Amino acid sequence: MQPKKCDLIIKGSYVLTQNDERELIEDGAIAVSGSLISAVGKRSEIEVEWVAEETVDCGKSVILPGLMNAHTHVPMTLMRGVADDLPLLDWLHNYMFPIESGLTKELVELGARLGCAEMIASGTTAIFDGYMYEDAVGKAVDGSGMKAVLGEGFFKFPSPFFKTAQEAWNAIEALQERFADHDRIRTSVTPHAVFTTDPEQLAESMELAEKLDILWQIHAAESVPETKLTLETFGKRPVQILKDYGLLTKRTRLHHCVDVTDEEIDWIRDAGAMIAHNPQSNLKLGSGICPLTKFLEAGVNAGLGTDGAASNNNLDMFDEMRTAAMLQKGFLQDPEAMPAQTVLDMATVCGASFLGFEDTGSLKAGLKADIVAIDMDKMHSKPVYNPLSHVIYSAGGQDVCLTVCDGQVLYRNGEFLTVDVEIISREAEKAVKWALKRLESR
Repeated sequence: MQPKKCDLIIKGSYVLTQNDERELIEDGAIAVSGSLISAVGKRSEIEVEWVAEETVDCGKSVILPGLMNAHTHVPMTLMRGVADDLPLLDWLHNYMFPIESGLTKELVELGARLGCAEMIASGTTAIFDGYMYEDAVGKAVDGSGMKAVLGEGFFKFPSPFFKTAQEAWNAIEALQERFADHDRIRTSVTPHAVFTTDPEQLAESMELAEKLDILWQIHAAESVPETKLTLETFGKRPVQILKDYGLLTKRTRLHHCVDVTDEEIDWIRDAGAMIAHNPQSNLKLGSGICPLTKFLEAGVNAGLGTDGAASNNNLDMFDEMRTAAMLQKGFLQDPEAMPAQTVLDMATVCGASFLGFEDTGSLKAGLKADIVAIDMDKMHSKPVYNPLSHVIYSAGGQDVCLTVCDGQVLYRNGEFLTVDVEIISREAEKAVKWALKRLESR
């Protein structure tokens, strides 16, 4: 029998397929044709059945699906470290908002290019982003080869970016029209939070999401002070407002959900809404700890996100997975509270559902070829008893040796194939003076 032709074969010591059976293949390989996975199996089987234009042997490695960052603000890489050790509301109102009000499209694109490069090198292939000038973010994502759901953020009107609600709706519709036929980029409606908008605007924005048939995302119940402010302003808790105004739906994506009640978790589940867990950002800002196990036990789908690099301060999803696993164990004093498999699911198959990319998140024939390999030939990865354990508890983004998205190799053994990191690094350093000048002029 003649072997079938494909474009790429990737080989490694282990393949964590994340298929329905969560199958682990030792000495495995993946055949890729165009943007799709053609076959996954034993190296010996793939080598007999397939012949490729290019073969990448990752050596001692674990191959797994590309990671899905369910919540981030990619351009905020430009504010990495500019304001640390501050509570959420102080950090937002006295540091982030003054800097962001002076943003230009050029700066947003630069920050996004920097963030995309960081994520490509650490194994992330798809993001759920929310920021301003998202057309510039889309340009950066497109050039990088990654996937994204883009969300044009808005606050109470007028704001530094939109004078009226109609201006915001026009920008969102224009963004959707621009990327409507794009293979890797989709859009969403993105109000910042309940306390930075108002319920009527939120309801109107949901009508727009329904009209365009796209996802609707919002920061929700991120901290106790946020809940207090929302109660003082509107007389209700954040999730209660979302429920009362019909904003909990299957297209709803809620970020953080730290200060929630059991009843609110049930409302979220009953509506078919999903949450993004952001443990490192929540910890760094002192916002609290999301009752993640309660959400999962209730049947709510949860993705995992880094948030922005100004509140994390990196975009490393391996780092985030480790924190997510350990945080619940320590908080609940239960070492079984958050198994490694559950955390990997959040960053892959569950993350894919969160982003609305149902054709990725697992390594199996017919799905998109979004693939990451981790170098296991390092001291902190020896010996190997359980590859899954190493992925969650030992590995870091710095161990990634291969990143593939839609069948395109984006990063391999330290080499970036779609972005010019020298130019990005040089330009990013120039942003420091701009950010500090914005703070001085507050």
